[in-house]
Amino acid sequence: MRIVLITDNHTPAGGAEKYFFDLKERLKHVPGIEIYSMGFGPDHASGNDYFVLKKLTSNVSKLIWQVIFHPVVYLKLRRQLKKIRPDVIHIHNVKQYTVSLLRAIKPYPIVQTIHDYGVICPTAHNIHKDYQPCLSGMRMKCFWQHQVKYNPIVYLGLVYSFFKLRKRLRKTVKKFFAPSPLLVEYLKKNHFNDATYIAPFRKEKQSYTFDKIKPYHFLFAGNLGTHKGIYTLLDEFALAYQDNNQLSLTIAGTGPEEARLRNRTKELGLEKNVFFLGWQTTLENEYAKCAAVICPSLWMEAFGLVITEAMSYARPVIGSNRGSPPWLIDDHQTGFIFNPLKKGDLAERLLIVAGNVNLIKKLGTNGHEKLQRLIDNEAVLNQIVALYRDCLPTPMNTHSL
Repeated sequence: MRIVLITDNHTPAGGAEKYFFDLKERLKHVPGIEIYSMGFGPDHASGNDYFVLKKLTSNVSKLIWQVIFHPVVYLKLRRQLKKIRPDVIHIHNVKQYTVSLLRAIKPYPIVQTIHDYGVICPTAHNIHKDYQPCLSGMRMKCFWQHQVKYNPIVYLGLVYSFFKLRKRLRKTVKKFFAPSPLLVEYLKKNHFNDATYIAPFRKEKQSYTFDKIKPYHFLFAGNLGTHKGIYTLLDEFALAYQDNNQLSLTIAGTGPEEARLRNRTKELGLEKNVFFLGWQTTLENEYAKCAAVICPSLWMEAFGLVITEAMSYARPVIGSNRGSPPWLIDDHQTGFIFNPLKKGDLAERLLIVAGNVNLIKKLGTNGHEKLQRLIDNEAVLNQIVALYRDCLPTPMNTHSL
């Protein structure tokens, strides 16, 4: 069975991309499966099991080519697919040359992993202008509420692309996978009826230690965009620091708000207590040092791989009440849940954890144990392969791999 994985960012840059390459690596070891990947990256590249076209970098260009057919890109994709002759195509995020890509893959059985709320809300944030979560997903009654920070022209462009994409996906894709039960609920509310919860893979079971903990030190890891709640994080950290000047914070990641965040740190007088690491290939040492990991998202998190990574290292997580954190984090048992719109809520939880090594160990150990119960990597992979097989014509579907 030949499987082609397709993504709009063929580089291991974020949670969705890390999952993409992790899945590819795991499928390589499944007997009877040949695995290939395709997508878009900084430059054209190809090899025995991958094919990458140069991606668009301008947001305007990306939006235009999401809805307009590009014959050259279409032909290049079609030519490569004819060489591979896939039995199933598994798409992930598809915000590059969307119309051309979906037309190129149309003749094949297709499944898709939905990594965010992008088919539920035009901005993918699924929050209203007051930063409260939308309970239904995009509806006419809350049309302008989803605009949030975008100017009207850009927002209308996003909405047009959003509705075109939803219509095409419903026609083209046989099965949808989602990384949390909550996102499955939203998908079904919005008529993506064949949606299934597929847990992301967790790190393989590993030993952990508390020997390197700095009990007043916290960690944020992720995209430095406003939707991730980074300004809430910085302001709440400053508030907690007023009560305890031993606190420190590491911010690992890059994004559009990095320069402004650095300036804000200086304005708050926190240069000696807040450290910017940039993008890191591994965060093992950072997890080992921190007392807890903070997930302060304002948008609806579809999953949050950093949460399960923290749990794998037996570190508590302090997460916002948006999307998956309340499902992954047992409040006061494996970490804490806070309201990102309530001033002082996060600061209070930082101060509860800071310096309390016994509490850190208790919450972290509980989280590690919960993760082992929650996700079984072998079972997840078998579930994915079974769903691939369900998409095949009957003779191949009944053939044992």
